[in-house]
Amino acid sequence: MRNTFRILFYLKKNAPLRNGNVPVMARITICGQRTQLSTHLSVDQRYWCSTTGQITGRGRAACEINRQLLDIRCRIEQCYRTLFLTGTLVTPIMVKEAYFGASQHRTRLLEFFRRHNDEFGRMVGVSRCRATYHKYRCVCRHLERYVETAYRRPDLAFDELDKKFLTGFHAYIVQQCGRKKNTAWVYMIALKHILMLARSKGYLKHDVFAGYKLRNEFVSRNYLTLNEIDRLIRLELPAGTLQRVRDAFLFSCFTGLSYVDLRDLTRRQVQQSATGPWWLDLARRKTGTEVSVRLFALPHSILRHYMPEAPDTPIFDLPGNGWCNRCLERIAAAAGIDKRITFHAARHTFATTITLSQGVAIETISKLLGHKNIRTTQIYAVITHAMLDDEMNRLSEKIDSVYPQLAAAASAAENASCACVRPRRKAPDVPKKPKKCPKSTLRFVTHA
Repeated sequence: MRNTFRILFYLKKNAPLRNGNVPVMARITICGQRTQLSTHLSVDQRYWCSTTGQITGRGRAACEINRQLLDIRCRIEQCYRTLFLTGTLVTPIMVKEAYFGASQHRTRLLEFFRRHNDEFGRMVGVSRCRATYHKYRCVCRHLERYVETAYRRPDLAFDELDKKFLTGFHAYIVQQCGRKKNTAWVYMIALKHILMLARSKGYLKHDVFAGYKLRNEFVSRNYLTLNEIDRLIRLELPAGTLQRVRDAFLFSCFTGLSYVDLRDLTRRQVQQSATGPWWLDLARRKTGTEVSVRLFALPHSILRHYMPEAPDTPIFDLPGNGWCNRCLERIAAAAGIDKRITFHAARHTFATTITLSQGVAIETISKLLGHKNIRTTQIYAVITHAMLDDEMNRLSEKIDSVYPQLAAAASAAENASCACVRPRRKAPDVPKKPKKCPKSTLRFVTHA
């Protein structure tokens, strides 16, 4: 596309000065994009020629104004040529910044993002999570590639960010990078946080995300049934990583611990109460909530098998979460489980199969999982059809006990209707007469 560059001087007639003069503005237009800047000059609009962008007349004052306007034009053209020779896509805002000498000192988007990541990385292990640090770095890398591809520049000024930038980056993540809707939603939330920080520090003057709707889609979470848990328990695996991952996954199914909490579990967090049962007492890494979970027979036997002697040594020497998920895929296939199983599915199994299906209250499940909001627990704990059937049966018994006469009448009517309905008798088979056929085909007809 042809790179068009124009400079236009015009009067700002809606803002006259006290002496009656009108300010002179300069408009920079490049490929349809434009920006305005003040020349800090004012003239009498009666002597202004809008065609030439100059003062008419040959007086000393008119010549001085025209000379200053020519100097401003030359400076703007010089800034444009300097930026154009760098090989980047030049915008009017870049030319304006170069004209005022602010382009070398103004903080830009990617520069601010990288500085944020550096500060965040220094706080990992202190007050920040490493997984969140990796997420911000991933978003920053995608943003760098998008700016390089769409704008052909190494960075963007905060003044250039608008709705078109957001929609373009959102589409780039989904279409070019092949990310799912929820992953793109997570990336856009991270970018929104960065822009909010930039706005709080004064780098960004307006909220770019104002009116921009971000929505995630509901995804049904997999959980194991009691039959599938039994298959995993009975599955014979060779000693090694697969067996360790399977045992850790089963332990999480019966305790509700997340991967990171299970990975960091030590002997100090396993306590025996005065009455005899063993308990896990720990604080969740994600929320810092205190969690106390009683150990049943199966998780306790798994714990005894892997319990180290040192009190601060992790009990389960697990590989990374991604590698554990790949191991679980192989384990599920070997056990005949036709589901996509990840390590996080153990928490959903604990919430649905182990607790909610056995009659545990949702408030208790929320406490066991370490949730601060019961709405989060409702995502984990799924009401199955069997649970719904049992609840409706109990409700039916209570309602029938309140109205016994109506219940007896309805039962008698149902029995009577069943007695009146008799199975339809099947008619005896009667041999059908063969159809008359042409003589040439009679030899193929067999009579009964």
